[in-house]
Amino acid sequence: MNLNKHIENLKTKPEHIKKRVAFLISFSFSFMVFTGWIVSSYGISSSPTLANNTENSDANATLVEAPVSSLTASAVNAWTDIKKIIFGSSNTNASSNNLEIKGGSR
Repeated sequence: MNLNKHIENLKTKPEHIKKRVAFLISFSFSFMVFTGWIVSSYGISSSPTLANNTENSDANATLVEAPVSSLTASAVNAWTDIKKIIFGSSNTNASSNNLEIKGGSR
């Protein structure tokens, strides 16, 4: 079945089928691009490198982290934040002894 016949057949389908096919195609392409980006990013060395300043290269050498390590750290931090939002904080510092209830006035 060639592509033109498939597209013509899809045009006759209901709207929700068209939207489903469009979503699956766009999701597939996005997933392939994202996967290629991740694979190519991890191909880069994840060890830190020295960046030299042009004025005095020995005294101003600084350690620069690789993009992969910052990407990984950011993903881990995001996952930790999402878990805290969903499951709540494990730190419970408030105690019931510190609560003060005052009656209101009208």
